[in-house]
Amino acid sequence: MKRHPSDVVTLCWTSGTEATPKGVPRCANGWNIIGEGCAAAPALTADDVILSPFPLVNMAGFDLPTFLGQIARERVTYTLAPPALLTGMLRAPGLLDAADLSSLRVIGSGSAPLSGWLIRESRDRFGIEITNFFGSNEGVPLISDQHTVPDPDARAAFFPWFGRPGLSWPNPTSAGVRTRLVDVDSGEDVTEPGRPGELRVAGPTIFSGYWSSTTDPFDEQGFYRSGDVFEIAPEDPTMLRYVDRARDLVVRGGMNISPAEVEALLVAHPAVADAAVVGYPDDVLGERVAAVVVPADPGTPPTLSLLVDALRAQRIASYKLPERLEVVEALPRNPVGKILKRELREQLRG
Repeated sequence: MKRHPSDVVTLCWTSGTEATPKGVPRCANGWNIIGEGCAAAPALTADDVILSPFPLVNMAGFDLPTFLGQIARERVTYTLAPPALLTGMLRAPGLLDAADLSSLRVIGSGSAPLSGWLIRESRDRFGIEITNFFGSNEGVPLISDQHTVPDPDARAAFFPWFGRPGLSWPNPTSAGVRTRLVDVDSGEDVTEPGRPGELRVAGPTIFSGYWSSTTDPFDEQGFYRSGDVFEIAPEDPTMLRYVDRARDLVVRGGMNISPAEVEALLVAHPAVADAAVVGYPDDVLGERVAAVVVPADPGTPPTLSLLVDALRAQRIASYKLPERLEVVEALPRNPVGKILKRELREQLRG
């Protein structure tokens, strides 16, 4: 039977970090547009050798020695890996120094916030650039690559503002995309830098609705409500800065705190292998900030004072500093590798 390009060809499932996973039907037209953008960011050509380990990573079928061996044996030039895996490889003593990565020039990463440290280490130690993809099954398309955002710290935090009126970008995925930032309390469109708002997206990359669900994911103007909070970057109003998932923001004494910002600084500390920041209940302030970390050396875990001093050295605002530290062997993650913060919050309440 002949199929139309707008017919559904795949049914993906959301990761379910905060709720029950939902089915996302996608058509060939949507995948083609997203694919063009994903190929343009690392500037892929017919000469590139691509190793795409997904969905094996998501299904826990990933074997690191096999992955590194294939890169060396097949002379892979481009691959994909989530931030947690890349951080673990860079932290592992001697692991990458013993691997042959000479053919690899770009790694695509996403599904969780990246840190500037991760991008810089990969570039400076191995000459490998990292492309920062911010997307979703529903079709949110933001891409920050070394061509458009060369600075590692900026690339980890900022994304070219696809869909802003009057702006155009070389990545083809940006064509036709429309975006809004909406204040989650007032419903007003955010137009000034530094004011957080929910990212809402419309255009050819966005799906048509959840499969077999009565949930309406679109606002009154037909924009998909992503649940992700961004702000117009004060440093460059052509860029959007990721703040966090709306549900993950910590509200301490009326002040919104982005866990992603603090996590990126914690992961850069040599004593920390992995980190998550969540809020825990407080009778006076409503919530306080807790850091949950996996130590780089389990025998000498970092102390709260050590990490706070390191954060102060980065000139982070005092109200964002963690007031509680939990050291764990591993962070709870779903099959896609995203941290299950609802579990951490429940553990802290307990």
